[in-house]
Amino acid sequence: MKARAPEVEVICIQPLGAPAMTHSWRQRRVVTTDSTSTIADGVAGRRPIPAVLDDLLLVADDAVLVKEASIIAGMRMLLDYAGLVVEPSAALGIAAILEDRDRFAGRHVVTIVCGSNVDVDAYHRWVGAAPIHRS
Repeated sequence: MKARAPEVEVICIQPLGAPAMTHSWRQRRVVTTDSTSTIADGVAGRRPIPAVLDDLLLVADDAVLVKEASIIAGMRMLLDYAGLVVEPSAALGIAAILEDRDRFAGRHVVTIVCGSNVDVDAYHRWVGAAPIHRS
């Protein structure tokens, strides 16, 4: 995106309970955390891959942390409004928008939504609805 439209703002989003990449981006060096505590296990690394951090330092304009409740609210919105059953990591962009609506108001916003690798029972506990299995 940055190569085609340099004015595009790229924001990295991590769960508050797994902040290693956000801390690393902010400090411009790999920062390791002792543990993680998040339902978004797809992004729950304790030590970022140095090459990934290097790439992010070139293109990212900001890095933010989001709360678990916002991740769950994002998952619920994706189910209710788009019919998508997503894993917690896929709802990080929606969570960031929910937490800082003023930042994104009146702007064109794109977020990547991918991944439906989620345990049905856990999904039901978090979102309050069981995903429908289609054959």
